[in-house]
Amino acid sequence: MVRCYLIRKRNLCPGDAKCLIALNRREGGFERYKGEEAAIVGIVDCGECEGNRNRALLSFGLLKMQLAALNETVDAIHVGTCIMNFCPRKDHILEALKEKAGVEIIEGTHKYMPPTIF
Repeated sequence: MVRCYLIRKRNLCPGDAKCLIALNRREGGFERYKGEEAAIVGIVDCGECEGNRNRALLSFGLLKMQLAALNETVDAIHVGTCIMNFCPRKDHILEALKEKAGVEIIEGTHKYMPPTIF
């Protein structure tokens, strides 16, 4: 899962609780896993607001290396609702991930959105 660095840094979504609950309930972007086993094997930040395209790819690459050492793989990347709804650079992140990640990219994680964040 890729989340917004700024929202995490400002503690506006403590513990990624909404994403994790959505996965457990199989809601939002995780509805596709109803009746299936699914787990979040890693959470990376977008890489901050400046230059986040390359930083997001680097973070994902590092995660893949760590998971490989544990004999785990990534089947899909969920791009957090925080990025999908609030990031002015989301298109750059999505484009980079779709171009380079080699796995399915799913846009959004949950539906539990407040009316505003910033």
